[in-house]
Amino acid sequence: MKRFFYTLYILLVIIVMIPKEKLYFTFESILSHYHLFISNEEFTNALVYFDADNGVVLLDNQEFASVEHIRIAPWILINRLTLSNISFSPLYRNFFPGKIETIAFTYSLLHPLHVEIEGEGDFGHYEGTVDLIDQKVRVVFDPTPQLRAYGLLVSKLHQEKGGLVYESTF
Repeated sequence: MKRFFYTLYILLVIIVMIPKEKLYFTFESILSHYHLFISNEEFTNALVYFDADNGVVLLDNQEFASVEHIRIAPWILINRLTLSNISFSPLYRNFFPGKIETIAFTYSLLHPLHVEIEGEGDFGHYEGTVDLIDQKVRVVFDPTPQLRAYGLLVSKLHQEKGGLVYESTF
């Protein structure tokens, strides 16, 4: 029993000592390859997670979206990136839904070749996976009447038993 608590203590110390700011800036660096930049965010570094609030996302130096809350939770076995209250610029609302309430990316060492996606928006619920080996993204949207209001988005989806599916490679 003593070894269990010692191991748990060591894991907690590792989680607290992980450079969470470095993870966030690495995330920003990856986005910069796609000409996406996050600016004007306010940082909060807690013991077990890292928050960035009120960020503005720029695409080719134009406002693309605003993200109210970004949380990085690196817990070694399960790592999670959550974005909350994403509102897209009016210039891009023809291509993207008006508002995404939450989107969470979860990476688990139990399934190291996949990243799980789950979220909610003003168009309904969605979930999916990112296959890191085949470099494929698959997102299944619940077929709601609100989703049908976004014609351009629906035109990119195909019908399957579980709902409307978006698939792409990267």
